[in-house]
Amino acid sequence: MKKWMLMLACVASLNVFAQTVLTPGDIAVIGFNGDDPDVIRFVNLVNISTGTQVRFTDNGWNGTALTTAEGTDTWTAASDFAAGTVHSLTPTTISLGTTGDQILVYQGLATAPSFIFGLSSNPWVTGSVNTTNSRRPSTLTVGSTALAFSTERDNGAYTIVSNNAPKATLLSSIANQNNWNRTDTRIATFPAWTFGLGGPAAEPTAQPSNLSFSNIKSFNYNVSFSAASPAPSGYLVLRSEGAVPSAAPVDGVAYVVGDVIGNSVVMSAGTATTYLQRSVVANTNYHYAVYSFNGTSTSRNYLQLNPLSGSVTSSATMEGTYFSAINPANTTLIADLQNRVRSPYTKVSYDLFDETMVTEFASREAPGGQRSLMCIYSGQTQNYSGTFAWTPSTIFSREHTWCVSWMPSGGGTALNEYADQHHLFPVNQNNANTVRSNHPLGEVVTPISTYLQGTYGLDAAGNNVYEPREIHKGDAARSLLYMSLRYNGVSGFNWTFNNLNNVILPGLSEDPQDLATLLNWHATDAPDAYEIARNDYIQSKQQNRNPFIDHPEWVNYINFNTMTYQIPAAAPMLPGVQKARSVVKRADVIIWPNPTESEANLTIDSPVEDVVTFNVFDLTGKLLYTVQSPVMIGSTTIPLNVEALTSGFYVVQVVGESLREEVKFRKL
Repeated sequence: MKKWMLMLACVASLNVFAQTVLTPGDIAVIGFNGDDPDVIRFVNLVNISTGTQVRFTDNGWNGTALTTAEGTDTWTAASDFAAGTVHSLTPTTISLGTTGDQILVYQGLATAPSFIFGLSSNPWVTGSVNTTNSRRPSTLTVGSTALAFSTERDNGAYTIVSNNAPKATLLSSIANQNNWNRTDTRIATFPAWTFGLGGPAAEPTAQPSNLSFSNIKSFNYNVSFSAASPAPSGYLVLRSEGAVPSAAPVDGVAYVVGDVIGNSVVMSAGTATTYLQRSVVANTNYHYAVYSFNGTSTSRNYLQLNPLSGSVTSSATMEGTYFSAINPANTTLIADLQNRVRSPYTKVSYDLFDETMVTEFASREAPGGQRSLMCIYSGQTQNYSGTFAWTPSTIFSREHTWCVSWMPSGGGTALNEYADQHHLFPVNQNNANTVRSNHPLGEVVTPISTYLQGTYGLDAAGNNVYEPREIHKGDAARSLLYMSLRYNGVSGFNWTFNNLNNVILPGLSEDPQDLATLLNWHATDAPDAYEIARNDYIQSKQQNRNPFIDHPEWVNYINFNTMTYQIPAAAPMLPGVQKARSVVKRADVIIWPNPTESEANLTIDSPVEDVVTFNVFDLTGKLLYTVQSPVMIGSTTIPLNVEALTSGFYVVQVVGESLREEVKFRKL
């Protein structure tokens, strides 16, 4: 009998000895359901031996001890588990609350726990604790071994499915709430996570092939290529404008759409071998480089030699035969144009402006997988993730260039003129839209208020006017001229500038809209590649076009004060003469190195002699500082002060008498 007792004691001793003693971060919680039935998913990030016991509790930590009002479940390793094994625990004692709770993982006794990981669906507290919250054990580190969410949700799952990186990297990723999907609906199926505790993945052995472009328009086209063999984990697609991509991706960096690499922007990152390329303007040459990669996160390894490359030029215009029956020499020109732009016509709801114009054309890729939208009056950019939302969710609203209060029809939301995309643009609500208000557009000589490139004040005649940024002046003018032509006479309403200036604006206690200013803007700021592509895009939705973008010279045949036909007093502007900006020219601007840690240089290749101002903005549009250059022409390099900037992305705006350009860079 004593021999058996001795043998049992020896076996018990061996089982205790065989347990793996765990330290903070050796286990991490990667999923949970607080809605019944409860489930806890976790991964061991070190090898674990058979018989190892780990305790999970939803009792809170008060700073010196665990509370006792809730439950504790013990998990025992049924076999040896290699690092990276995912486990599922169905608690029998723990009951996760739906108004907030915590999962504390530890070894040892409840009276003297050795904490391994902590997760809280509410923020950690510093005072008293209860059944919905807890203090953070001091042995656990925020962003590594401790994770607390800013808002409570009943259920959650770590979203990165394929993981291969050193332990510390995996922990920082798991403990980042931005990498979690949380919901108040129970998660029926958790991701099929994989974890590898290695370094860089093996470099791919082949690049994709057969890069092609199809269904090429001025505002989008399809990109496709053939998969590499053997298949890599995925592909990184870079695009640059006017020149081949200048830099390759860096191993160990998991780039996302919108990230900047040299002179290129990431357009696609993943397994897709075909996608619809938006962020396109007319008659522009785009260059591509496609790289195979293996691995995820810091283990990512790119095949950097001989990427698949190619280029495509977007369509110059999609006008086609739309205006082929129009002859400006005919005295019926106005009626002919009105009939053409009124039918066919499909109204796109004002409420769908974000789903159509913003999503499909106006927004651009921004670093970190975001999108960026620009205020057309001020030049401010607004970055966002997911679906775009208008004020008050963001600072942006939809601007009616022909103000609703100007509309002789009253501008009801059911009317075509209220939703017509030819005069709708995104703007900053408080600093641009509200400031513009019902005021006419004009040239400010006495500023009253300024926000970035938009100014409100008095013109030379002392009238209150709003002046948009230079690059939008012609666009705004053509929008107003289109609205006057398109809607004059519809339902008997008078949309002439005489009626606007003599009846409507005086009734609003506003000064007149100077037609000569608009015509001057139209002539000097002619349609550019963006406006032409926008006109084409709108036709794809509304079915009609703005004739003054396609044929700028036709304004010479129309007296917009009375909406009557006129013979041009001088030789009319010839078709196509003003298809490129005559006031604002493009300059080649490069920031290098990009990204940068402490020093950077800005090289500008200016086609004209100019004194240039460099404005540095953060991605919210906040002006950080300004540098003015000496007179420059040709290639000039100046140092760019980035030491005082925090890590992140920034925009340098180059502004001169005849130059305007923007370029993004990243501070590490």
